[in-house]
Amino acid sequence: MPRIPPELTSILSSDPETLSGAVCFKDTRIPVRILFDHVNHGVSLDEFLLGFPSVSRSDALRVMAWQEKLALDVLEPAFG
Repeated sequence: MPRIPPELTSILSSDPETLSGAVCFKDTRIPVRILFDHVNHGVSLDEFLLGFPSVSRSDALRVMAWQEKLALDVLEPAFG
C-alpha cells in the first residue's frame, strides 16, 4: 500500500478496496495522479476543479505544493 506523507494524511487516503489502493483525495474516488496528469497536459487547475468538484482548491494546492517541495529538495542540492 502506498505511503502517504504525514503532512497530507488529512486530505489523502489509500484503500486497497478502492481503485486498487491508488492514493486518492480523501472521501473521493479521485486519484491524485489525475491532478498531475491534467496539469502536465496543460489543463489549468481551474479546469481540473470544474471537472472534479469534490476536490477542494486548497487540497489540490496543498498536494501541488508538497510535490514542488519534494522536487526542490532533490534538485537544489544537485544544482545549488
